[in-house]
Amino acid sequence: MIKCSFCGHEFTEEQSVAGCVSCPMHKSCNKYKCPNCGYEVLKEPKLIKVLKKWGKKGAEIRN
Repeated sequence: MIKCSFCGHEFTEEQSVAGCVSCPMHKSCNKYKCPNCGYEVLKEPKLIKVLKKWGKKGAEIRN
C-alpha cells in the first residue's frame, strides 16, 4: 500500500495508474498519483525496496 503524504489516503499501485493514463510521461514517470486528491508521491527507490525486503527476511529468520 502507498500512503499519500498530502491527504493520508492509502492506495495501491494499480489505483495510481488510472490517474496517469492521460499524461504523456506516464511510462517513464517516477511518481504515484493519489486517486483521492491528485497529489504526486515519489516512488520508493529500488534499493530501498530491496533493503526492506532483506530486513523482513532477517527478522523472520531470527524469530
